[in-house]
Amino acid sequence: MKKISIISIIILFVAFSFSSYAKDGKEKKVVAKFQETVDNAAPDDWYTLAECADICLRKKINCKEVSIWLDESLKIKETPFNLEVKGDYYVANNLPEKAGDYYLKAIFLGTEEDSNFDVSGLQTKIAKLVNLKINN
Repeated sequence: MKKISIISIIILFVAFSFSSYAKDGKEKKVVAKFQETVDNAAPDDWYTLAECADICLRKKINCKEVSIWLDESLKIKETPFNLEVKGDYYVANNLPEKAGDYYLKAIFLGTEEDSNFDVSGLQTKIAKLVNLKINN
């Protein structure tokens, strides 16, 4: 668990340190740093894969690897976090039905594991999907 925390700090440092480089056209360096982080992760480290995918998805970089990293993360362990990020991936790729499926899985798993699991963020995302479908 300590290793996951250290890796998370490294990921965040990389994300914030290199965000200006990506804006300046040096996206390849940023992507290489994320790939290095993923390559150095432990075989059972689902979190690093999901976190790198999440950051890349939000920054709209390295979209090719995002899906691969999420699939690997989910193979290792399904969690509300990586399920939600997979839903976000489908939203970004204009596949709202699949996104909704993953958001619901995240809610079910989260509430199954913890009766106090906060579902409000996921509910908001689902509501946006429903609103999108109604308005189209």
